[in-house]
Amino acid sequence: MFDKLKSKIENAIDSKHPHEIQISIPDASKVSKKDIYRYRYNYGVNLGSLFVLENWIYDDLFGHGGGSELDAVTSEMKATSASDAGRKLAQHYESYISSIDWAFLQNAGVTAVRVPIGYWHVGNGKFVDGLPHESVKHVYQSAKPWDFLKQLTATAGGHDIGVLVDLHGLPGGANADSHSGCTISTASFFHNSGYINQVVNEILPFIAKDICVNNENVIGLQIVNESVFDNKASGQKSYYLKAVKAIQNVDSTLPVVISDGWWPQQWADWVQKHGLATTVVVDSHVYRCFSDGDKAKSAQEITGELSKTLNFPKDQADYMVGEFSCVLDSKTWDMTHGDRQKLVQTFGNTEISVFAENASWGWFFWTLQFEHGDGGEWGFVPMVNNSAIPKRPSGAHSIIGDNEIKMFVQQHADYWKDKGGDHMEHWRYEDGLRSSVADMSAFANFKNSLVGRWYSWKTQRRQQYVKQKGDGEFMWEWEQGYQKGLDESNHY
Repeated sequence: MFDKLKSKIENAIDSKHPHEIQISIPDASKVSKKDIYRYRYNYGVNLGSLFVLENWIYDDLFGHGGGSELDAVTSEMKATSASDAGRKLAQHYESYISSIDWAFLQNAGVTAVRVPIGYWHVGNGKFVDGLPHESVKHVYQSAKPWDFLKQLTATAGGHDIGVLVDLHGLPGGANADSHSGCTISTASFFHNSGYINQVVNEILPFIAKDICVNNENVIGLQIVNESVFDNKASGQKSYYLKAVKAIQNVDSTLPVVISDGWWPQQWADWVQKHGLATTVVVDSHVYRCFSDGDKAKSAQEITGELSKTLNFPKDQADYMVGEFSCVLDSKTWDMTHGDRQKLVQTFGNTEISVFAENASWGWFFWTLQFEHGDGGEWGFVPMVNNSAIPKRPSGAHSIIGDNEIKMFVQQHADYWKDKGGDHMEHWRYEDGLRSSVADMSAFANFKNSLVGRWYSWKTQRRQQYVKQKGDGEFMWEWEQGYQKGLDESNHY
């Protein structure tokens, strides 16, 4: 039985860890603020409709009609002028950013904001020639959204808050929804080589060089938002691979975020196949208010099923929940009995709890602020104030000490004593446990942060250890020790 168990563990480890990977993480004593920004577990929020406009969040720019940003800006430009439209956009950017309550975000424990942008914003319209937004180029040259993004990033950094730059709008669309920036019936980006080449060869490298490298609080670059579901996803796979390589040529340690296309396992398999599991984070969006199946369930049923309906393959890749809310459909509420506020609190807290077990890079609520009102169950501020979204603790969380380490090592040895333990290497278990504790302590020293991107971090730390002390048939003991530390202390 022992041989079978040992073989199973060793085979699992071999399948998860390539023999040679690029190690980008430092020793625990040298973990920098930049490292923590890029790896820590996130309590985050989206800045929806700051740059990529959505009528239901901010409608001021849609005064002359239009179902998407391109339509709205085109209508505004025709009704007034390109300079006037640009001036109105600039006023929107300035008003939105000045309305952000950074003290509130800090008090809520926010670690990062996800900032959706369109390709047309990059470099203030620098890359729209030959693309759908070319006709409004002068509007964005005048509005200068890229300057505002840089200002926002600097301000966030002053509050120890990270920025995830999210290329939300791609030419031709990664999906056919209006938040892609234009009105289309079918997403065409992934099957248009001209669009892909312009994004990969020009736009992504510019973003990486101009804002990601120069700001320690830029935590990553998301190269797509909500890719359409595709069983083969050949277009997505081709684009993702080219995009990752283009970004790595600028900064090999910058996290690159892709969309799960509503199928998490598909992309765990992909990152494993291409050896990108230490570089790529997979973004999955979690909403329980859109599908017919969820609309047919009560709030209690949806909440009770969360742990079963959300289960990322976290032993193969790192995941984040880039969007979610506390919203349930009106049909759900029609069949639900009980105090709505308490049920929303339970739903939101359950979401956060389930994410903490599955999403190694944390979560980003949709969304922060609205032109009219607070957004209700779509709004981060009211959901934090109503305790539906728990605040991240600011005080130091408990991390196991030396006595507990010795106790766990003894328990490990006792368990294996009559199962071949005399021939094993329990010192590796202790090494893994102590390494885990050192890492967690380093992260906790910066704003009580938790170790995130568990797969990437642990894989790299393991490879470092192998280089220092050699590989062997009992490396699974190191793995178990490292994981034991995370299980015991890497949470609030």
